[in-house]
Amino acid sequence: MDITRAYYEKCFEVSFLVKRGNEFQDFFSEIMEKRYPSDFVRVRPWGNVGDRKNDGYLKSARTLFQVYAPNEMKAREAISKIREDFDGAIPYWEKHFDIWVFVHNSRAGLGPDVTRTLLDIHRTNPQITVDQWGFGELRREVFELSEIDLALLLGPAPNMNNILQLGFASLQNVLSAIARESPSPDPDIRPIPPDKLSANALSHHTETLLNAGMIRADLVGEFFDRWHDPTLGNEIAEAFNREYERLRSQNLLPDRIFYQLWIFAGGVERGTPDHEAAVLAVLAYLFEKCEIFEESPVRD
Repeated sequence: MDITRAYYEKCFEVSFLVKRGNEFQDFFSEIMEKRYPSDFVRVRPWGNVGDRKNDGYLKSARTLFQVYAPNEMKAREAISKIREDFDGAIPYWEKHFDIWVFVHNSRAGLGPDVTRTLLDIHRTNPQITVDQWGFGELRREVFELSEIDLALLLGPAPNMNNILQLGFASLQNVLSAIARESPSPDPDIRPIPPDKLSANALSHHTETLLNAGMIRADLVGEFFDRWHDPTLGNEIAEAFNREYERLRSQNLLPDRIFYQLWIFAGGVERGTPDHEAAVLAVLAYLFEKCEIFEESPVRD
């Protein structure tokens, strides 16, 4: 069970999915600066001239990048953006690049019309290699980074030692941040069948993280039992139930819901590895004990 890798896989996947516009462009530039220090050049708009259709330049490979990260990828807008950016880059940068890369935030990849546009541009400009980078290409670059740079990019990851050494103090920091909502009169908290993970179509990385959290999930139960306020456990369960229902109503993918619940438990800013281990223990406990995610189907 590689908890650290699963943590970084999950953080990268969600960062790719949720970042848009300039935030996604900054994320791309930060990846490339760490991957190719002193080689990749981040290009910023400057006054009235803008960025001259250049969102980043890799000197050694003579590669120019153009980043496009809309809220929703639509073929007509994407094609217009590609043609505008490529045609706009030629007059100013043509002598400096041999490869032009369209970087996008579509997790599912590009549609046939957009792909055809890229091929047509290469056909009419055979001296330039035209490529596209999406989830897989950026993921490849990210996981070539050192562990130090991964931590700087995605936050420090918990490992098995953090899980095993988890104590009440770390849990209290996490729990105190979410125990602020009043419980309903009759909370519905019950055991979860063991096949609940697969029933909710959660990824292998999410499963790894929850299994790691389960190692110390009993500590969460002990915390509730020893806490001076006997209603704390119900309050937290109710708070998570409400947050889960809110997220589910947005038709988010299960892994995205898991990550949002992680933020709900631990805060927007990633904490220390001990803090992250505590978050995993809380999520695993609640996943097993209360109404977070859907129940497993009843078997005859």
